[in-house]
Amino acid sequence: MARQVPLLHFALYSLIISAKSPCSAVKSSKSTKKIQLKFDEDGYFKIVQLADLHYGHFPETDQHTDKVIANLLSYERPDLAVLSGDMVSGFAWDGTMGWFEKRWRQLVKPIAAAGVPYALILGNHDDEADLSREQIVLLDMRLQQGSLTELGPREAMGLSNYYLDIAAHKGGAPAARVWMLDSGGRGCDWMYGGSGCVERPTIWWMNRTLAALPKVPSLAFVHVPVPEFMDVWNRGLARGSKHEPVNCPMSDTGLFAALKGMGVTAVHSGHDHDNNYEGLLNGVRLAYGHKTGYGSYGPPPGWGHGARVVLLKAGQEAHEAETWIRLENGARVDQSKNPKFAKALQTVCEAGEGYCEEFPFAPTCKAELGYRLALLSRMSLGTFLYLLGFVLLVGAAAMYWQRLLKRRAKQQEHSSL
Repeated sequence: MARQVPLLHFALYSLIISAKSPCSAVKSSKSTKKIQLKFDEDGYFKIVQLADLHYGHFPETDQHTDKVIANLLSYERPDLAVLSGDMVSGFAWDGTMGWFEKRWRQLVKPIAAAGVPYALILGNHDDEADLSREQIVLLDMRLQQGSLTELGPREAMGLSNYYLDIAAHKGGAPAARVWMLDSGGRGCDWMYGGSGCVERPTIWWMNRTLAALPKVPSLAFVHVPVPEFMDVWNRGLARGSKHEPVNCPMSDTGLFAALKGMGVTAVHSGHDHDNNYEGLLNGVRLAYGHKTGYGSYGPPPGWGHGARVVLLKAGQEAHEAETWIRLENGARVDQSKNPKFAKALQTVCEAGEGYCEEFPFAPTCKAELGYRLALLSRMSLGTFLYLLGFVLLVGAAAMYWQRLLKRRAKQQEHSSL
């Protein structure tokens, strides 16, 4: 009996630890969510992409966004709503704890009221307030029974990497698949500047995961557009409008080619509020969402706020899906080719990120300054002395040249006398 007491203590200790673990709590709550995505009896599955909601600027803009979400879901009655990143403007954080959760509860309220299942990927601004990327995902999984969001595997970079299978109308094996890919915060390939990207470890994770999955028509959602969004516009293959440079990553991880090789034939993005075009490039449809939220900048005057709608059909590849824009006033926009594409060619990704001009004292802007100072503090003594010597040498050369010029001027003055 005495030998069994430590085992009993160990069992009780394990139960306590598992009860306190947020991951185990999420798994238990996730198991209660028996939401199965499936095609309807006519063989269709509708997705509404809510792009760049940017809650958190002002109460008035958030209230307007509430109405936009409610109207769009009422007009379209989709089978799935995808929140494609930058749901909250973390850079507008006022420094108080609980700030993000308050905005998030307001954000998901109209979605829950509509009874529409939804899933999210994180953008580059969501985690700039009082919650980390992992805490945001866990918060969403805990709050809403309608959420299909999952915490991504550790082997992939980013916390919102996962996939959702769509079954046939009568159930059974998957008939289509939606990949949700995390493009991170800022920087790509260990570079700090510029937009984030889907890193190579995430692509490797997808390849390994696909080996055990049946091949079905697939599409992907990612917040930051891949560089090929420039190509589809430059070649005149796009329908819709481009009012700002493509803010793609400064480093190309090869995501476009990798997705095409894995049978993912449609890539949907957000991030650039003033772009809403889509087009087919080498068998893969590249499509921007349409700026949904009233927070932050955009969309351009005359566009109106809205969302991209994707209508999948059972048996068809994802790039063949019908797609259109639904505006907040109920109007449907079927996009056409823009004849002005040739006047706005772009070959280099735009770094973007001008929000620090609007919020210079935001925590994320202070963090960027701290990062720059940290780079200087990590400079080796040899490098510092080298730079100091170079500066002194340049200064001495400038002083010598200035004295030489003065001496020549005096000589010319004496010779003239």
